[in-house]
Amino acid sequence: MKKITPSQALAELQTQHDTLRGMMDRCDELADGLDAGQGNPIQLTREVARLRLAFEAHNAFEEQLLRPVLLEADAFADVRIDRMIEDHVSEHRTMRARLSSNETRALRDVIESLRAHLEAEERYFMSARVLRDDLVSVEGTG
Repeated sequence: MKKITPSQALAELQTQHDTLRGMMDRCDELADGLDAGQGNPIQLTREVARLRLAFEAHNAFEEQLLRPVLLEADAFADVRIDRMIEDHVSEHRTMRARLSSNETRALRDVIESLRAHLEAEERYFMSARVLRDDLVSVEGTG
């Protein structure tokens, strides 16, 4: 991966999250249609497959990026960062497996979990305090 600045990483991750949310909205719409006796299950299957592929690509990008960026922000937290990343990757594996269902109730559950996961990423990893271009943080900024 080409070296990118933390602010570039933040912008790219936010773009990916927005794309994933749009895909989740589309899956929800298609599931609503199926639950109402309308729509095409093949269309939902395709959209879930697209979401799964986009989620996997996002995770690969994020997992490759996360450790170096976090270490740069906090060089003394090697063990803590390793544990955070291990937990985060484990969540990715769990959601990836759960995205294999096309049953609408299970799909809605995993989409809800995925939304919460993205919100947690944004809260803990994707803040200007963590992903910043300057290594000196001034309290009250960011």
